Amino acid sequence: MKNWKTTLFGVLGGLFQLFGPHLTGAPGPAFTIGNIGAAAAMILLGLVAKDSNVTGGTTAQTPEALSRTAGN
Repeated sequence: MKNWKTTLFGVLGGLFQLFGPHLTGAPGPAFTIGNIGAAAAMILLGLVAKDSNVTGGTTAQTPEALSRTAGN
């Protein structure tokens, strides 16, 4: 888990992908392989993604972090 925001939205998106047809009352099978695969992919993407405002570790975001990385 890289960041709580991307993880939260990835999990929520996956859950809506999986249970969306049930919430809307769409006819058809309960769960399909494609629906399960898309939901799993979205959840995994949310777990491994990094937010745009998070640096890669070499750029300081705060003055304190700048002073800690100045020696590197």
